[in-house]
Amino acid sequence: MDNGFYATVIADSKAHAGVTVVEDNKVRGGDAHYLYSGTIQADGNDEIVANLKIKAYTAVDQSFGTDENSFELSLMGGKTDSGFRLTGYSPSGREIVIDARKIANIDLGF
Repeated sequence: MDNGFYATVIADSKAHAGVTVVEDNKVRGGDAHYLYSGTIQADGNDEIVANLKIKAYTAVDQSFGTDENSFELSLMGGKTDSGFRLTGYSPSGREIVIDARKIANIDLGF
């Protein structure tokens, strides 16, 4: 998995864009309502698996289709030309698609 900063958004939702940091198979990030932390790995076929713990720090806004303030989310997907795309299901059963576009290297180019 390419270490770096990624601009992320939940596809087909009114969710706020977020920033995700991937470093050594760990992922951390957030947006205007949620924080998340977990693991992310890519195999030799560019398939990606991520397991996240998600926690709301403001009023829950239904971006993930659930009223829960904290939950776990397992996602699978693949690399794209500019980053990666992951799909999984929220605790309510709603399909979640997350698009991520790499915006900077982890060292910010220094």
